Amino acid sequence: MLSAKMRKAIFQNSIPYDWQKVKKLPGVMPLNPHEWIIFDDAYSDQMAERENLLENNNDVIVLDNNSQAVARELLTILLQFLRKVDDFDVSEKQVITRDKRTVKIDYEKPLMTCGLLVQNDFCLMEKRKGQHLLSAAVLCFPANWRLLEKFMKPLFSIHKNVPEYSSEIEKRVNRIFDGIRVGQPMWRFNLLEYSDPTLYQPYRLS
Repeated sequence: MLSAKMRKAIFQNSIPYDWQKVKKLPGVMPLNPHEWIIFDDAYSDQMAERENLLENNNDVIVLDNNSQAVARELLTILLQFLRKVDDFDVSEKQVITRDKRTVKIDYEKPLMTCGLLVQNDFCLMEKRKGQHLLSAAVLCFPANWRLLEKFMKPLFSIHKNVPEYSSEIEKRVNRIFDGIRVGQPMWRFNLLEYSDPTLYQPYRLS
């Protein structure tokens, strides 16, 4: 059953990685910077859904007052990336997207702007007082978690309901975060199975 807000089921024709190949947890791999953002056949439909959520749902963006500069940096990096993509026209004040929408570049609302440009969600982690905290995010397509419940929480608290996230995994993940270097991006993916194609699927608040 589709949610009332989602107008139709949205599917990709293919997945750009081998989902059957199981990786040892936490399953982090080096990322080619040129493949940071992936575009596919579902772009137009997913962007229409994102636009709907960003305009009508207050739960899809969070931003700590001290993280505005970090969010602006994200937008700057994304715009630099899109300038090299043939289907985008990036000027000083706006972006013409691959589906011919015009998106205003708004550095006062950097996460909103990012959310209107690409299919990706963005969650920003900052290290404060020895803990990596979720300090900002634009999350339109959550995989069964509610953004407001994780906001400003450290990694272990974010994953407290994940059975596989043991204390040993926590140590390994923290070491990975501590070792992240500028210019050396990493990535991982989860395989989650759903019978409902709705893209906005947060947990219900208990």
